[in-house]
Amino acid sequence: MNLRDQSLSKNERLRRKADFDRVFKKGKSIVDPFFVVLYVKNGLPFSRIGISIRRKFGKAHLRNRLRRLVKEVYRTNKQVFPEGYDILFIARKDLSDLFKKRKVGYFDIVQIIKRIAEKIGETSDEKDTTVSDRFLQKKDLP
Repeated sequence: MNLRDQSLSKNERLRRKADFDRVFKKGKSIVDPFFVVLYVKNGLPFSRIGISIRRKFGKAHLRNRLRRLVKEVYRTNKQVFPEGYDILFIARKDLSDLFKKRKVGYFDIVQIIKRIAEKIGETSDEKDTTVSDRFLQKKDLP
């Protein structure tokens, strides 16, 4: 595995409101006891992730910790995720309760997210909703 494969660049994250709105509007969902995951094809040669955590989840340090954990799991397990998707993780109340009590840790989050990633890979029969070419680097263009 290449060192570059282990990084998480800005291009691999959902950052614009329009991208989040597109995933909310056109995305399919997977419901898990701890996350609701919305995903949609993006027409890019790589996947992008976004994380949404409501304020009801807990204080800022808990929300930020969960964000860091999800990003780390994605960064170290990219090979499990299918390519060409925008994936949005939305934390649920059950995760909040266990997270506050420190009963859910990094390895639990890894198992949960890997299971979800496999479900995303199983459903590849959806139509292509491409995004603009601004994410393709000049070397990727013909």
